[in-house]
Amino acid sequence: MLTIDLLERKTSADVPAEDMISLNEIFKHIFKAKRTTVVTGAGISCNAGIPDFRSSDGLYNMVRTKFPKTVVKGQDLFDISLFRNEMSLAVFCTFMEGLYKSTLVAKPTETHRFIKILKDKNKLLRCYTQNIDSLESTINLNMGINLSEFDTCHKNFVQNWKNLDVVQLHGNLHKLSCTNCFTNFDWNEKYQSQLAEGLNPQCSKCYEKYEERLYSGKRLTGNIGLLRPDIVLYGEHHPQSEILAQGLNVDIRAKPDMLIVMGTSLKVDGVKKLVRSLSASVHAKGGKVIFINKTPLAKQWDSVFDYEILSDCDSFVRLLKNEVPDLFLTQEQLDSKKLKNN
Repeated sequence: MLTIDLLERKTSADVPAEDMISLNEIFKHIFKAKRTTVVTGAGISCNAGIPDFRSSDGLYNMVRTKFPKTVVKGQDLFDISLFRNEMSLAVFCTFMEGLYKSTLVAKPTETHRFIKILKDKNKLLRCYTQNIDSLESTINLNMGINLSEFDTCHKNFVQNWKNLDVVQLHGNLHKLSCTNCFTNFDWNEKYQSQLAEGLNPQCSKCYEKYEERLYSGKRLTGNIGLLRPDIVLYGEHHPQSEILAQGLNVDIRAKPDMLIVMGTSLKVDGVKKLVRSLSASVHAKGGKVIFINKTPLAKQWDSVFDYEILSDCDSFVRLLKNEVPDLFLTQEQLDSKKLKNN
């Protein structure tokens, strides 16, 4: 694995000649690839306007101010253990509403737009994201798994999977789901207000069934579920694990020729396995595997990646755009450029 450190390099003029030669090789591979897979993490949304959780005015401190007697560590705000008592559950609800609110004003980054370019150029096989902010949907990338369309036995599974541009590995913050019947709901003002106060809204579908049985004189069974963000927490069974496994097999059979991993430190077991599987498939095809992040990889990844680029993701994309502008031009712009050069 070749490592190129761009953290202190603002433009191509700042990059040593030897590294620039290697970068141009990487850019050529990206430009020529026909079936690119991308895996993204929180690093691609850092420049989107979503506040750092740990900053002085971040969401962690906002939650601490509202619940001063509750001790919850930052990483625990994404842990299923929060559901064990009412107070920590209230902290979870308030934090998630704050995070949801921040995503509403966030803007897609250069890296998000790069993924859209790959899609528009018919070069994107699939993007797998660990992010729950759904920023990709704001630039018309197709995302979101509808369970009724993705029954693993459904005859249209493969086509429905191929219609997805972005696969959300850890769920979608912009949807709510019932803890009992798993029905999805859109956020509304009422739900947002309740969650901001640390309350889980009741599931209207469960409540309708409850009333139905009550008024028809039937025995009351089951519970009325509560609504929570439709995301996968640490320590929680992934409700879409079979769908994701089958979808990954579809992509591997498509023989991807490029894998770009961006903005993730690769700490989550499921994502590690995903990257290793895709890397093996890309290498079998003779393709290249590239890692782009501010923090370096552990030695265990040396055989998985061909290139490690230490850089802000958006800075890398800007460098790529500067060196290979044609990749970012529409067909109309390319045709116009050819006419001018003739």
